[in-house]
Amino acid sequence: MSLPPIFLALALLLPGLASAGPREDVHAAYTRFLAARTFCATVTDVKKGQQLSTLEFVAPDRYHISSGNDDMEQIIIGDEAYTRINDRLMKLPVPVSRIVGQYRNRETLDELARDLEVTALGEEDVDGEAARIYGYTVTRPAKADVKVWIGNASGLPLQIESQGRFMGVKSTTRVRYSHYDDPDITVDTPG
Repeated sequence: MSLPPIFLALALLLPGLASAGPREDVHAAYTRFLAARTFCATVTDVKKGQQLSTLEFVAPDRYHISSGNDDMEQIIIGDEAYTRINDRLMKLPVPVSRIVGQYRNRETLDELARDLEVTALGEEDVDGEAARIYGYTVTRPAKADVKVWIGNASGLPLQIESQGRFMGVKSTTRVRYSHYDDPDITVDTPG
């Protein structure tokens, strides 16, 4: 028995209805993430309940990172990086774009998609938006158990939680994403 054409069209248009499987859903969400022109991300240490940083991104290579206590900020534009500590601005001669670029690299996404075993973990709201939750384990650069909440309406990651060890210390970090493709987000060279 085949589906009538109207149901096939709806399945292709609505996220979640045409789901091929958990790994494909996560891959599709990360692909949408890579296509985003802007976003804001808030990083929190879950166990301490402490905000670590806020990041604003503007494609293709502009980042504004503020520490949780507002005493330090970094602005990265291509290979130029600026750090402001207590109102003192310094330009850093480091190829930062190669370091931060790994997080928005399609080759890395494709590599992860081939090797990941992804499990569906149910649904939950993130800031009032319904989301599907998926879990997987990464081994590079360090082993971590990861959960990602993908918005039902947007198909984009709304939240990622990573639990693992860094330098022998066990931690759980949450990244909450918002303001995808928001034209009000700008990152300019500091004056």
